[in-house]
Amino acid sequence: MPSAEAHVTTDRAGRYLAQLCRHAAQMGHGFPAHPGRGSHTGGERPKDVKAEWSDTEGTITVDGATCFLRATPHDLTLRVEAADEDGLQRAQALLTRNITRMGRRDNLTVDWDRPGATAGAAVTDPAPRRRHIVLGLTLAAVLAVVVHVGLAAGILAIPQWAGLGADVVLVAVLAKAALVATHLWRRRRSTAKTG
Repeated sequence: MPSAEAHVTTDRAGRYLAQLCRHAAQMGHGFPAHPGRGSHTGGERPKDVKAEWSDTEGTITVDGATCFLRATPHDLTLRVEAADEDGLQRAQALLTRNITRMGRRDNLTVDWDRPGATAGAAVTDPAPRRRHIVLGLTLAAVLAVVVHVGLAAGILAIPQWAGLGADVVLVAVLAKAALVATHLWRRRRSTAKTG
């Protein structure tokens, strides 16, 4: 059974433990976790959420993964266990998002350690990677437009190549648009299957 553990340094560990568990309990009762927003922040809303807690210990069950929480005077310890790797990573991402959002004033961070994993290997929230991908794709699109406009201006300036140049640029733009549309369609389809 895969598992991961994190220690969040804070002098208000009991407060964050109770806040996380209350939030999970509200989600489990069908209350909107974020009033005014459609889906849960960062992804699909979990289907089965349960929470129990005291001042120093708590348990949150999310879609089959279980997180054990323990508050000490100087840190909040999280231990997640799941039936499979995918469930573990979903639970870690959900907890990481909620803790960093709830603890943004205290600049809380969550770094997960895997028992038995190689030294230095940590599992973190995949959201920063997605942001880098989106930023990279946006930059590539801007560069493609600049190159196409510059190429078109250069080719269209030569009268005997104007027709052929415009056709080449148009075909290139349409091919790239088709590739992006195919990528988005596949991504949406795979998200719908896993959700």
